[in-house]
Amino acid sequence: MFIFKILTALIWNIVIFGGLLFLPAGTLNWWRAWVFLGVVIVGTVATMMGVFREDDDLFKERLKPPIQESQPLADKILASLLIATFLGIIGFIPLDVFRFHLFAQPSEIVSVLGLVVYVVGWWIISLSFKVNTFAATAVKHQAD
Repeated sequence: MFIFKILTALIWNIVIFGGLLFLPAGTLNWWRAWVFLGVVIVGTVATMMGVFREDDDLFKERLKPPIQESQPLADKILASLLIATFLGIIGFIPLDVFRFHLFAQPSEIVSVLGLVVYVVGWWIISLSFKVNTFAATAVKHQAD
């Protein structure tokens, strides 16, 4: 069952990130997007195998949607804005690279450094999951 959940998460990551990157680009011939997608896939598998395999409660909690009924309205609004902004930024990148050309294309060294920062950030988040079994996707109010 654990492997099925990993595969499901991978498929969702590929569909969401792949769709946001390649559909607006109008091409699959974009090596930087493929590298990013590969890093997302490797990061997802590494986090799930290294962290979630050891903490089933955290794994179940992290599989829940980021917006839940029990959340206060303010949290739902802020979470929705954060998700929309993140997805919007990812979707804007191919539009700029292939259509708008508002920003200069970064050099390969800048791209590599950006990817390193992304991977380090992912690693830090994974470490926080490992030490904090309460790292839920949504804020929950609990009685004292």
